[in-house]
Amino acid sequence: MRRMRDIVRLPVIDLTSGERLGWVKDIIYNEKDNTVSGVIVEKDSLLTHPLEDMSRDDIVSFGKDSLAVKNPEGKKISGASWSQKVGNKVFNGEGDIKGTIGDIYVDNTVQKVLGYEISDGLFADLVKGREAVFEENILCESQDVVVIEGGSLS
Repeated sequence: MRRMRDIVRLPVIDLTSGERLGWVKDIIYNEKDNTVSGVIVEKDSLLTHPLEDMSRDDIVSFGKDSLAVKNPEGKKISGASWSQKVGNKVFNGEGDIKGTIGDIYVDNTVQKVLGYEISDGLFADLVKGREAVFEENILCESQDVVVIEGGSLS
């Protein structure tokens, strides 16, 4: 299991040319089926458009230190973005606020969204750590709110 935060800012390397294309600026995923659609790459060049969509189909691997692509086509991708989801409020089924989304968990191949890391504020995070809520415990979610089962996150 990986956190999307660890993927953002990784360099993007083209395996056919060996060229560094830029940096991962954001990750886009489909909220309906919880699959990663692709990434938004911030290009190094000042002469071209600074941002480029890169479909998950063009990505060969998400390594620890870089993201490898082969023959990127620049297909348009759509869905929710990591940067827009982080900070959204999380409520339990009784309507009590449980915290905010601190990060999003994905599987090791970065194809499926598994759940969210929940922050209850800096002090609570330092004392008890952040908690996780996985897809099977989510009752519903919208663009800016997530509702989870019961009163417990774990």
